[in-house]
Amino acid sequence: MPLEIDLPPGFAGMPVGADDKLNRGHAWMIAENLTSGASVEDFGRYLMALVPTMQANGIRVFGKFAVGTRKGDVATLTLGVAQWPETAPGSRDALVAAMAEEYRGRHKRAVVQPVRLPIGPAIVAISGGEFHLPRQDVRTQIKAEYQIPLPDGRSVVILSVVAESEDAWPAVAEATAKVAWSLRSAETAP
Repeated sequence: MPLEIDLPPGFAGMPVGADDKLNRGHAWMIAENLTSGASVEDFGRYLMALVPTMQANGIRVFGKFAVGTRKGDVATLTLGVAQWPETAPGSRDALVAAMAEEYRGRHKRAVVQPVRLPIGPAIVAISGGEFHLPRQDVRTQIKAEYQIPLPDGRSVVILSVVAESEDAWPAVAEATAKVAWSLRSAETAP
């Protein structure tokens, strides 16, 4: 199912598709616009090295954008499409309720609720936490995630926006909601 979305202002990233020639073109364009200290070729090769892993995980769009009111607050947006092993049983509303319960079970501290988007029912989850890295490095992370079963009954869109700024969480939630609400089928788009 072809999809369209409206990305946040200032989004710098790349779509990930099945056509490696197009992927390479996007990677080199990003490399030309973003490199500092590395050669365009090196950075472009680095991005292309990530493409097979992104493809294998159903990632269709990946990139960053400024978020929040503080200078330097940046969020990472990932949009992927996962396939159900077989056609999802029951109504999409029942499926969303089951997905919400499963999410709550895996992410005990997340705020999870069903929502209705123009494309149909979905769950939205907001979570935060600290990640302890080597050498006493502690990183705060806030994440807004939407899981949206598609009308085809075979796919679910997973939209995740993550930032390392606790102060930016309202902006992260708002930006993610705008992208989720813009999701539409390219077949019915005006």
